[in-house]
Amino acid sequence: MQMILFKMNQQHYLIAAETVEEVVDTVQITKVPLAPLWVKGLINLRGTVLTVISLAQLVGLPESKTNRNIMIMKKDDERRGLLIDEVIEVMDVDPDDIQLSEDQANPCFTGVVDLGEQTIADVIDVNDKIF
Repeated sequence: MQMILFKMNQQHYLIAAETVEEVVDTVQITKVPLAPLWVKGLINLRGTVLTVISLAQLVGLPESKTNRNIMIMKKDDERRGLLIDEVIEVMDVDPDDIQLSEDQANPCFTGVVDLGEQTIADVIDVNDKIF
């Protein structure tokens, strides 16, 4: 299965590539009054207005200061943007290599993958939270 390896708060994470439409550089975000803390605001992406979400805040991590990319997520006809630090690469991950998480405290973290060279990436699934 193809997954996107990215960094957020100096840690590595993986997300299923099938849920990602594209990755763009961070653009000006217009704040939305009274929105939840993890909703950073709205962007205009080629004539389409999208909600941008701080992935770090959504999953309970400290907010990153170096959000350089917005990962555009898709589900059916809906699209949302997730603020991340940077995409590292698209890689093939064998589903058998994912060690499923037994920690039910944060259902966004579904497992862990050992990428070698002392790099371990948490597998994230946030579709149910953002759509």
